[in-house]
Amino acid sequence: MKKFLVTLFSVVAASVSSGVFAGTPITQSELPKAAQTFISKYFPDDKVWEAEKDRGSHGIEYDVDMESGAELEFMSDGTWKGLKSARGKSIPSAVIPAAIVKYVNANFQSQSIVEISRKRGGYKVELSNGSELMLTEDAKPMPARK
Repeated sequence: MKKFLVTLFSVVAASVSSGVFAGTPITQSELPKAAQTFISKYFPDDKVWEAEKDRGSHGIEYDVDMESGAELEFMSDGTWKGLKSARGKSIPSAVIPAAIVKYVNANFQSQSIVEISRKRGGYKVELSNGSELMLTEDAKPMPARK
C-alpha cells in the first residue's frame, strides 16, 4: 500500500509540475508589440509556426518557433532574449551588437553567428563551427563565473 501511495503521489506531482511549467500556446498577435515588430523586421520572409507564453524565472517569457526552423525567445517587454538561426543560416547581424560582429569577423573568418543569448554582463555567442564565446557588449571576453 505504501508503495502504491508513493507511486500515485509521484504521478500526480509530475502531472501538476508539467502543467505548471508547460507553455501556453498563443497567436503571433498576442506577442508583445516589440516582438512582433522584431519578427517582421528581421525575419520578413519567415512565418511564425508556433508561439508560447511561459512563466520564466524573471516573469513572462515568449518562445517563438519559425517555419524556417529559427527559434526566438523574448522577454515580457518584447526584447529578444535568445536567438537561434535556422539550419544553414546565421543570425541577422543588425540585431547583434556591432562590436561583437566586428570581433567575430576579425577573429573567426568564414564563421557566422548561429546562436546568441543575453547573459548577465554580456552575451553567449555560438558560431557555425560550434565554438562558444562569452563576450561583453563591447566584445571583451567575459570573466569566468565562480
